[in-house]
Amino acid sequence: MSKSNGFTLLEVMVALSICALAGIAAMQTTGQHIVHVSSIESQTYASWVAENRLATLKASATVSVPKNGEKGEEELAGLTWYWQQVVTPTQAPDFVKVTVNVFSDEAMQNLEYDLSTYLLKEITR
Repeated sequence: MSKSNGFTLLEVMVALSICALAGIAAMQTTGQHIVHVSSIESQTYASWVAENRLATLKASATVSVPKNGEKGEEELAGLTWYWQQVVTPTQAPDFVKVTVNVFSDEAMQNLEYDLSTYLLKEITR
């Protein structure tokens, strides 16, 4: 009677099951990572749009308060981004808070990023 030096069918099936489960887990993790990276990329572009808008407001030579609710759009990275600025008064009478909300859709339903700064109400030159 000779003894065989191999795996039984049951051992092979268990090993294949373990490998299959590990492969499924790896695929799910990779998929989640791709979605997360895409979200970070969108937020980065949206932050650049917000920074550009606030830089434009700071650099402009206007002598009045920025308009509350003003809207616009900007193209960046081959995508169109939509922004809206919100101007709110502060406790300091000479300053206003300006928040730029950036959306990825024209209906302004999907907020990607918001950025705030404080500006003088009137610039005297």
